Amino acid sequence: MAGALLVTATYGLATAPPVGAATTTVVSGEPAASGTLSSATCPQNTLLIAGGFDLGPVQVDAGTGAAPSVLVSRNAPSADQSNTWEVVAVGVDGAKALALCETG
Repeated sequence: MAGALLVTATYGLATAPPVGAATTTVVSGEPAASGTLSSATCPQNTLLIAGGFDLGPVQVDAGTGAAPSVLVSRNAPSADQSNTWEVVAVGVDGAKALALCETG
């Protein structure tokens, strides 16, 4: 049958990407103390395409049950380190920068 298209659904099946296809990985920076910098750098032969952060476990106040006030004062690519994402969070210990890196 010319022009026929057969579509099937596959769920939960992990396959290797086609040859030459881009692949992505996430690199995590070291946990940082409140107000200090965490940075995540993509490995050689990859390109930083996005980034973000993980605040880690946030402790609530035992007396009030309230979560701490947290300010993320930096969540951006590094201005002076290529392929690097940076984060600074105030009010929480353990924030980590996350870099999304692409190969291909």
